[in-house]
Amino acid sequence: MRWFVIVPGALVPASLAPDVLAAATAPRLARRLARAARGEETAGDENTHLPHLDWLWRAFGGPGRTPVTAPYAWRALNRDSATNAAAESQLWFCEPAHLAFARDHLLVASLADAPLDPGESQALAAAADELMQGSGASLRLLDHAHWFLQVETPWQIETVPLSAALGRSAYEVLPTGPDAPRWRKLLNEIQMCWHAHPVNDAREARGAPTVNALWLHGGGIWHPLPRAPFATLLSDDPVLRGWALAAGLAPSALLAADATPAANGDALSVWDGLQSSAAAGGWDAWLDRVPTLEAVIESVCDRAFAAGFASVELVLAGSRSARRLSLGAHDGWRFWRRAALADVFREGVTE
Repeated sequence: MRWFVIVPGALVPASLAPDVLAAATAPRLARRLARAARGEETAGDENTHLPHLDWLWRAFGGPGRTPVTAPYAWRALNRDSATNAAAESQLWFCEPAHLAFARDHLLVASLADAPLDPGESQALAAAADELMQGSGASLRLLDHAHWFLQVETPWQIETVPLSAALGRSAYEVLPTGPDAPRWRKLLNEIQMCWHAHPVNDAREARGAPTVNALWLHGGGIWHPLPRAPFATLLSDDPVLRGWALAAGLAPSALLAADATPAANGDALSVWDGLQSSAAAGGWDAWLDRVPTLEAVIESVCDRAFAAGFASVELVLAGSRSARRLSLGAHDGWRFWRRAALADVFREGVTE
């Protein structure tokens, strides 16, 4: 039995790796990874920019290269069958965001440091939804933190997840495809409405970022997934929980992120402590988190081997690819192996 640990944001672009990884300090992790068996490095989807998500989508047998996320998250968050009919239509994530002015472009920014409260969320959503009347699209809020867009006739749009767009020029990651102009027209109307909205006036007065965009991504229609590659999922991520449920896992197999699974089948967990720093290009902050990654991997290995798992399968992902390493319970005999962190965490190296 194997315990898979997915680490998004772990691989550093080759052009930056020599400088960034020269400052990384995690001696126990370096020793453990030096003894690991190297697996293949798989390329991610060019549209998604999240190779770990692509890797998981393929593991669940999802159709096509681009993961469908929104309808699965909807079902995982909303267990009320009476309102789950929305998942039978095409659903998109439609997340409030902030576009920040840079010197010659707009940067996609998160509202994580100043999230919308329930009142702000309801007021902005009501204003936006009124503008959508007659467009064939409508906003659906499960709560103030989870916004979705439901469309009557499926749209053909290629999008980039918000987490992959953060810190990048908005013009590089805007939706494209045959129906993208329909969305841009709606979005422009919403942006003009929100520009003078009392919610944004109040946020600006207190120094919080204004909400001046909706980020569309992850759209699709819910379908059962072909296979459940893991017997247990340790994650609070509604997308992963939705995929697991769609693949036939029982709700009892969905555990908290910090739980220890029984070794009665393969298990999956995700540690995303590096992802936001890597996405924003904040490599000093990324380096500050490497010792935490070291502690997490040590803890998982100790618990996994004590519980009877044969190996910990580490999947390190970057912006373009994902690399798998197998940490066995009896790898200590490979004591002569030596490897610098730069050999493991540099993207594009497969030796």
